[in-house]
Amino acid sequence: MSLPPADPSAESDRLARARQRRLKRQFTQLQADEREAFLEGLARLLTPGVEFYLRALGAGLLLALGFRFEQAALLFAGLLVAPPISPILGMTLAAVSGRLRFFLIQLAMLAVMLVSTGLLVWLGGMGTIDKPHELLAGLHTSINLIDLGLVIAGALAFTWFFARRSQLQLAPSLAIAYEVLLPLGSAAYGLARGDLTLAQDAGLVFGVHLILALAASLILLIGLGFRPLVGGTHSLAIAIGLIGLLGLLAVAGLGASVAASLPTPTPLPTPTPLPPTATRTPTATATPSPSPTASPLPTATATATPIPPRAMVFGVGNDGVFLRDAPMGALVAGLYGGMEVEYLGNPQSLDGKNWVQVRMLDGTPGWVLAEFLATVGPSPARTPTLTPAP
Repeated sequence: MSLPPADPSAESDRLARARQRRLKRQFTQLQADEREAFLEGLARLLTPGVEFYLRALGAGLLLALGFRFEQAALLFAGLLVAPPISPILGMTLAAVSGRLRFFLIQLAMLAVMLVSTGLLVWLGGMGTIDKPHELLAGLHTSINLIDLGLVIAGALAFTWFFARRSQLQLAPSLAIAYEVLLPLGSAAYGLARGDLTLAQDAGLVFGVHLILALAASLILLIGLGFRPLVGGTHSLAIAIGLIGLLGLLAVAGLGASVAASLPTPTPLPTPTPLPPTATRTPTATATPSPSPTASPLPTATATATPIPPRAMVFGVGNDGVFLRDAPMGALVAGLYGGMEVEYLGNPQSLDGKNWVQVRMLDGTPGWVLAEFLATVGPSPARTPTLTPAP
């Protein structure tokens, strides 16, 4: 009795799958032609089509509308529409495999995606709008451990699924897009509104997060055994050098921002000794001793400390306005409609906008636009009335 002949196509598929698993487990032990074939497959996965650029434009448009009209839902819709942040994987894959040409192609892809997004948000922030608030944009102007951990975790997960399963996972890409595209949009919106402090702080956050994503992906690929092909060592050095240069620029900007944010010590006044004055020595003379008379005791007079008048944030609808440490200065806190503050006055005009100094009820001082503030005063019927702040 003879067995039926095996299906050659099924046997071929089984061998192909086994070969793919061996490629992923023992990349460094493969022959040059096998490594070349595996890298070509990964490169084709990262090659963009028309859909990539269309989704990038759609994401930029939604982000522009979200920042302009202070709608967080539009921002998250823009992140969902955005294409996978595959150029980050492409740049790191090209770096570890020593492919300079592929690295430059992926760098150009990333530049097109970021420039188109920033340009659309900048155009969306131009012009006059009723409430030029920057609450959503101001949420992406500081570096904190949660955001740093999220962008690193997203880059590591994105790279691992790509290298081990040849997949571009949506969730890690969304984490990277949140930490990269939103600070970029905040910086572009700040430039459009003329808020250079907002643009500088958000731009710094964007640069640091982008460099961290690239570095995490690069380190993981090296840890998984990816090495340059024969003759590609010089390309590896050039690619890693370009990433390192971007990292140095981001670190330099971070150091400058931290140094600028440090408080400047206030010089203490130096006591100046008073010049000696001539004193006259009294001459003792015999005078009759007056009889003691009762004198009234001094009465302590209490000095009333003026209490700053209260003011209320108004005219902001469901939005709010920022409290800053100086007119057009750094962000301190957010003030929402109906919130009461202490009105300190000291009006100042800067770039055609009037600013007044206030203090929150918890003691936090700052400056706010006068157009969104009204002093609170009692009327004859003992009901509060609102008077626009000067």
